[in-house]
Amino acid sequence: MATLSDLIETTGDEAKEIIKTNLLELIQGAKSESEAVAKETGEKIEKWLLLKAEGEIDSDELEALLNARRRTIRQFLNTQEIAARARLEKVTIGLIDLILNKALDTIL
Repeated sequence: MATLSDLIETTGDEAKEIIKTNLLELIQGAKSESEAVAKETGEKIEKWLLLKAEGEIDSDELEALLNARRRTIRQFLNTQEIAARARLEKVTIGLIDLILNKALDTIL
């Protein structure tokens, strides 16, 4: 009886490539997008606080800007979650297809 390790060896390179490609894409995409949003948010808040300190905007305007940014960040996070789920689906379906197309003959 073949072991799971034997099966993985049969499909290993293709499976590893699918995981590697999608995982790296996911990590790099999330990292760069998240870093950009965090940096942009920090810059905006700094600008708004300076405007408030200089009297160019009042407390209500500052609160409105911060609440708008909060909504933007929440929308971004929701989009990231959807994108992560799509990538996960792509990887898992890819692995299932790989097993069905390449390894099933080995098992049977």
